[in-house]
Amino acid sequence: MAKKKIGIYTELISTFNNKVEDLYLIVDKEGIVFSVKNKLSNQFVAFEHFVNNGENVGWHQLIAYLQNNSKLIQSIFDQIHFVWNNPRFIMTQKMNIQDTLLYQQEIDLVYGSVSDEELYLKPFGEDKMIVFSVPDALSTLLSRSFPLGKWHHYVEYTLTNSDENGVYLYLFENNYFLKLIKDCKTQLLNYYSLEGDDQNCYTILNECKNVFDNTNLVDIKIIGVNQLQDSFINAVVPYFNTYELLANSKGEVAASLNKNYPNHIYATYFIF
Repeated sequence: MAKKKIGIYTELISTFNNKVEDLYLIVDKEGIVFSVKNKLSNQFVAFEHFVNNGENVGWHQLIAYLQNNSKLIQSIFDQIHFVWNNPRFIMTQKMNIQDTLLYQQEIDLVYGSVSDEELYLKPFGEDKMIVFSVPDALSTLLSRSFPLGKWHHYVEYTLTNSDENGVYLYLFENNYFLKLIKDCKTQLLNYYSLEGDDQNCYTILNECKNVFDNTNLVDIKIIGVNQLQDSFINAVVPYFNTYELLANSKGEVAASLNKNYPNHIYATYFIF
C-alpha cells in the first residue's frame, strides 16, 4: 500500500480571484512530492511526500491514495507544474524543421523505443531542445486531478540558474543527477543509480575527469545529501577544491524539514 511520509503546512492564501501559489508536483517511479510555493514571497509554504509500496506497479494505487490523504489536492493554485524526474531525456540541438518525429527518433536511438508515451519538447536557450517522454497512464491519472497541469522535466530547473563552473550533484533516494559546467557551458547532464560507495565515487570522478583537467581545482556543490550517504559524500569531496552542501532555504517549510527530517533528501525538491 502507498503511504504518506511527510506533510508540512502553513496557511495557503490563494483564492479563485487571487491565485498566488504554484504547485510543483514532482513525480518519479517511486513517489510523488507536492511542493507549494508562494510566488509573491518566493517562499515554499507546503510540502507532502507520498511513496509507493515496493509491491505496487505503476501509479494507480499511489494516486488513489493521495486523493484521499493529501491536504493539498483540493487547494487553489495559479499554475500547476508536473515535473517528471526520470532519466529518459536528452538535450539536443534545436532543429529548423519542427518535426517531432525527428526528436522522437533521436531519443529512441539513445534509450530505445517505448510505446504508450507522449513526447514533450522544451526549448532551452536559442539553439537547444530538452526532449523527454511521459507514460500515457501517468499523464492521464494526474490530469484527472489537475486538468490544468503542464509537463516539465526536472532537468529544466537545474538549468534555469546561471550557475558557476563546477560540479553539481543532486541526490535523491535511489539515484542522483550530475551536472558539469566548464567555461560557462554545460558539459554533462545525466542521471545515475545510487549503488555502493566505491561505485558512486568512481562514476562521479570518472565523468568529472572526462571534462575537467584537474578536479582538485574544481568546486562541487551537493544538493540533497542525507546522513545515510555521509560515507559516500565524505569519500568524494577530498578530490575537489571546495565543497558546499546546499540545504533547503526558502521559507518555514524548508526550515522545518532541515530541523526535523535530517535523514531525508528534500533540498532537491526546493530548487524551483
